[in-house]
Amino acid sequence: MVKQLEASPSVQALVDEIAEGIAADKTSPFDAMLQFCKLCEVLRSGDLICNWHKGYLAVPEACDVCPSAVKKN
Repeated sequence: MVKQLEASPSVQALVDEIAEGIAADKTSPFDAMLQFCKLCEVLRSGDLICNWHKGYLAVPEACDVCPSAVKKN
């Protein structure tokens, strides 16, 4: 799963931005929270998390967390 996330340019760019901002003490706690929210949006917008979730846990039929799940319901 980690390799798949690392292979995603959009995920990697956000993770790098968040880490660099925190490490350099340039990101306020509020801004870090906003960046993590954006990261969650990016993760949910693709099928990476949805497919991983389906591989390890039972997914409710009415799952609407990821946009791809909404399209299928």
